Amino acid sequence: MQESNLLFSVAVPVRNGEKYLRQCLESVRRQDVPPDSWQCICVDDGSSDGSGKILEEFALGDSRFAALKNIGSGVGAARNTAIGAARGKFIAFLDCDDLVEVSFLGELGALAEKFSAEIVGCCHENFNGAGEPHCDGCSQRKRYSDTFANFDRPLKALLSKKKKNFHGNGLNNYFVWGRLFRRDFLEKNKLLFSPIAIGEDTLFSLQAFHLASRFALIGKVLHRHRKHGESTMGSYRSIDYMENCIAVASAATEWFAGRREDMDGDELQLLHRAINKIIYEGCIRGRHGRGHWTSFLARRKRLRELRENGLFNPKALSLRHRIRSEIFLTIGL
Repeated sequence: MQESNLLFSVAVPVRNGEKYLRQCLESVRRQDVPPDSWQCICVDDGSSDGSGKILEEFALGDSRFAALKNIGSGVGAARNTAIGAARGKFIAFLDCDDLVEVSFLGELGALAEKFSAEIVGCCHENFNGAGEPHCDGCSQRKRYSDTFANFDRPLKALLSKKKKNFHGNGLNNYFVWGRLFRRDFLEKNKLLFSPIAIGEDTLFSLQAFHLASRFALIGKVLHRHRKHGESTMGSYRSIDYMENCIAVASAATEWFAGRREDMDGDELQLLHRAINKIIYEGCIRGRHGRGHWTSFLARRKRLRELRENGLFNPKALSLRHRIRSEIFLTIGL
């Protein structure tokens, strides 16, 4: 493979993903860009199932696939290993149980060039993981406008939550999948993933969108996100999830502390709300928020501590979330 022809590096962290891994990698192999324009860097993060053998099979059969190994150090470290090995102009991050449309790389690459954007994205569609979905044409099931949108204040756009047309689906989330990042942009800013176990993509997205000067979005569903109980998110207990959310909020607060002068008043307010919302999600509303009684007491105690030390402020939230927070802190839910 000629490195000079490489446009895209697809980074795939893998941990015990053998059930859906082949489908994921085949969706990468089907990309409708020139065959020598992409590489797929798979990083085995200490899998104990057959994932490693599948990765070796793809790497031996197709030189565009690389099978690297981490020693169970987490998805953030696995993505960082892939970033270090990437040689393409753009980097895409793909979960090992997700799928991409055949035009994913081509359309997003063209979008990045059209708008000179450091980050570009598409819309996505969630689906349940038990079946054998075929990715080609899946976006026909649910489509948004094919028009483009571009933003010269990426962080403000990310945090604004103004769901106009397809923006809510493709913009207002902190996932790194469904997007392309210019590699020189990541390298210039020394932007890497945190070792935090859950929410590392939230912190990375907040940082990247602040540092970028332009984000562009296409209103097509080019990414399919598989939801299933065996995923990393599905394996964490309530308290683990809460502490990871708090770690993300703390890291974001610290990282942005020296960058406040780069932000206008609206962005500062939106960021303050977002950081508080991350804590709210972890302690109250998140999918692991409703646990047994011991978990409930621990979460309420932790939230009170965060309020006392100034990291959590219910007044920064929307009215509905503020009221629920105050009730939770006072008498519980």
